[in-house]
Amino acid sequence: MPKIKYRFTFFQRLALSHLIVSLLILALLSMGFAYYVKQQVYDSVTQELNNSAKVVSKLLSKDEENSGPQVQNYRNLLNERKISFILFNKTGEVLFSDPNMPAALLGKPFLDSLRARISSIQNNESFIVSRNIPEPLVVLGKTIKPRSEKGDMHLFIFSPLEGYKETLQTFYDALLFMIAIVFLLAVFVSLLISRNISKSIQPLRQATRQIAAGDYAARLPVNRTDELGDLAADFNSMAAQLEASSNMLGQYENRRRQFIMDVTHELRTPLTSIRGIIEGLKNDLVAEQEERYRYYGIIEKETFRLIRLINELLDMEKIESGMISLAKKHTPLRELMEIVAESLEVLVEEKNLQIIIECEPGLQVYGDYDRLTQILLNLVKNSIQFTQYGSIRLKGSETNTETRIEISDTGRGMSSEELSLIWERFYKADPSRTKSNSETGLGLSIVKQLVEAHQGTIEVQSAPGLGSVFIVSMPKEERQSALPQSERGLSSS
Repeated sequence: MPKIKYRFTFFQRLALSHLIVSLLILALLSMGFAYYVKQQVYDSVTQELNNSAKVVSKLLSKDEENSGPQVQNYRNLLNERKISFILFNKTGEVLFSDPNMPAALLGKPFLDSLRARISSIQNNESFIVSRNIPEPLVVLGKTIKPRSEKGDMHLFIFSPLEGYKETLQTFYDALLFMIAIVFLLAVFVSLLISRNISKSIQPLRQATRQIAAGDYAARLPVNRTDELGDLAADFNSMAAQLEASSNMLGQYENRRRQFIMDVTHELRTPLTSIRGIIEGLKNDLVAEQEERYRYYGIIEKETFRLIRLINELLDMEKIESGMISLAKKHTPLRELMEIVAESLEVLVEEKNLQIIIECEPGLQVYGDYDRLTQILLNLVKNSIQFTQYGSIRLKGSETNTETRIEISDTGRGMSSEELSLIWERFYKADPSRTKSNSETGLGLSIVKQLVEAHQGTIEVQSAPGLGSVFIVSMPKEERQSALPQSERGLSSS
């Protein structure tokens, strides 16, 4: 059978980590307190033995015959404080021992343990002896140099750690009680903090699920000033960007679908018309020569319409794939304007409009001749399309570094919403005019990319009912671009 692995939640992991840290701190504090208490008891007894050893050493350093009674008297005083001592000579023989000591202390194991330290113990060094005796002893060793010539003597003075175990046990009981209280408080606080943090993460999980489900309007309340608050703010910023991208993709997809429908219709209508005319001519349904010439004209017109549509699609594809090269040179701007006005003369006359050119004959524009012509043609045709009466003005001027081209009209103008969309592909400001004018929504998008390929800029100023002004600024010479030409989508030659 497969093993079932338990999955810890974030709340459980956080609470467990807090408890582990709390237990580690309690363990370290307990060990520290225990060591401190032991050391305090040991230091207290050692200090008392050290003072007593000084007195005994001073008495024994005098003449032995005179010091005997004084040592005996002091020994009686030490017995009341449960302090005893043993005196060895340098060979390890016992010179003096307290007869009131317990029998276990007068036994061979205890005396041998003291003799073993005669040669190695340092003056006033203390240690604890607990083996083979009923109660642990604190022993302090000291070397005495008497005035007589019998050699050094070694004094071991000791005292039982009376109540030591009871004191430690009482301390441990109190410490365990404190540990239990602190542990319970740590459990409560860790659960409270973990629950609070886990509760703060729940909205993030819910909002993330909403985003994953496609609801990009999900937002988090930013009511904290810590890292979780920063995370909520970053999440909201990400969600806003996703929502904007989703809306933009939705708009693009809608325009793409509309574009496909329009292209399908535009291709089907002229092809159907051409097919019907060809069948009529083939079956001799059109007998008169004039009628035949008129149908030939219709075929030619529909063919031009198809070519125009296909050329725009190819231009867009070439621009996006970086397959267009620019042969830049200086060209008289007025000449370009006159050629564009002449090419669109039929459209202008059909709507009783007027094209006005304001440009000095010597003004030059730097760029690819064919692409500059395409830019002006698309902009002027756009103005003709949305102008019902009045005029279209083409104006040229220059600064020290740029050549400026203005195409203004007296048309219907554009709203702020339309101004924000006119450069996007497939966008048509007046969809109702699509069928009659074969508009694809690619003209202005192509214009913008061609202007930027020339390292220029284009902007538009418009208001509903007040006409529009397109301003194209072209550099007078080649500029050093920050991006390689392959990344700009076009190349210059």
